[in-house]
Amino acid sequence: MTGKLRERIAISGVGCSRFGDLLETPELKGTTIQELTARAVKEALDDAGLTGQDVDAVFAGNAMVHSSQAPGTYSQLSKWTGTQFKAGVHFEAQCSTTNVGAALAAMAVAAGVYDTVLVYGLETTRTKVKDFSPYEREPISHQQTWLWTDMAVNQAYGVPQGYDIFSTYNGLVALGYCRKYGMSIEDFDRSMFELCKTRRLHGSMNPKANIQEKLEDRAKREGFSDPFDYWQSNEHNPFVAWPSRLLSLVTTADGASAMVITRADLAKGGKSPPVELKGFGISYSDLPWYGEDPTYWEFDRRAIDTAFEMAGIKPADIDYLHTHDCSHISGICTAEATGYLEPGKGLDATRDGRLRFDGDRPMSTHGGRHAFGHAWGASAGTDTYEAVLQMRGQAGPRQIKKRPEISVIHTHGYAMIGTVVVLGSI
Repeated sequence: MTGKLRERIAISGVGCSRFGDLLETPELKGTTIQELTARAVKEALDDAGLTGQDVDAVFAGNAMVHSSQAPGTYSQLSKWTGTQFKAGVHFEAQCSTTNVGAALAAMAVAAGVYDTVLVYGLETTRTKVKDFSPYEREPISHQQTWLWTDMAVNQAYGVPQGYDIFSTYNGLVALGYCRKYGMSIEDFDRSMFELCKTRRLHGSMNPKANIQEKLEDRAKREGFSDPFDYWQSNEHNPFVAWPSRLLSLVTTADGASAMVITRADLAKGGKSPPVELKGFGISYSDLPWYGEDPTYWEFDRRAIDTAFEMAGIKPADIDYLHTHDCSHISGICTAEATGYLEPGKGLDATRDGRLRFDGDRPMSTHGGRHAFGHAWGASAGTDTYEAVLQMRGQAGPRQIKKRPEISVIHTHGYAMIGTVVVLGSI
């Protein structure tokens, strides 16, 4: 295995729907999952200056068939996306789905099998199909959403009420971090508050985010003069896995994302500035995710090293980073593993505002899994979407002052597919 792409590969177009609730969010109310996906795909194709008939193949990603009731996803959506009669495949890699699809597409193009591949992902985690209709929808409880998620866990570890993701992904990692670096629980809580403020700030500047309200504004709306008092309120922000609180977690959403992968020489003649897909790393494991140190995950280490070697970069080269932050603390641990943040100093950077879009270590400027929201099979593509916008200088009010030359996107596909994609300017 060479570990290198034999052809320069580019992302020539990106698209993303508004994330929210297909039954309640004003811009989405009454929209079907088919229409939602078609919107994301159309944006990506328009961005690349192409039509569905210009691509050679389609890789369609969807993690949970329960959310869409669209098995044979590519086939069922082919007319919605204008890609009928093309080669197609349906795949899933849980929450890493779309970026694993980008890696698969890059390999297919580099091998010379295709010139251009459309990759898209779709998921609904706020609503589900009603009875057997592919179009009617009804709300889904958070409990059922997490039970769906727990289907991705090796059933040897399952228990009747579902595997306890919150303690594994939040509480144990948080306690391990505090113990490892000598941090008090009080300092940890204050750091999570500041990180949530940053994520909410980014979401407030993103018209496609699930949550577009700053944490301070939400606190004021609930009658709190001090936002930290709101943060510590058991009524509004209870512990879900001590010492991690509810607002340190992912928020569910319905959404879709898409991207066009092609040869770099073809992309240069396209409609929009292309971004090079320089490298990727994928490493998976099963429970338990870690050993004695809950802040260290070997599959992430391997995915990071593979991606960096393929791309020919080192940590000092990273200008923009997204890490999978279903759990805020696990996202910080991964950021430290990449070398973007100094080990044990990630929460210091959080408190100092360095992770904001206008800080010197900008991260997850679309709002992350908390503010932007999480639609399992679609979310990795939204992270790449944001990185491409930032690298083009098209991120609007949340634009990083110095356009990133190198961006790194990390995602977790529960449980567990560690995926890292490296993007570079062309």
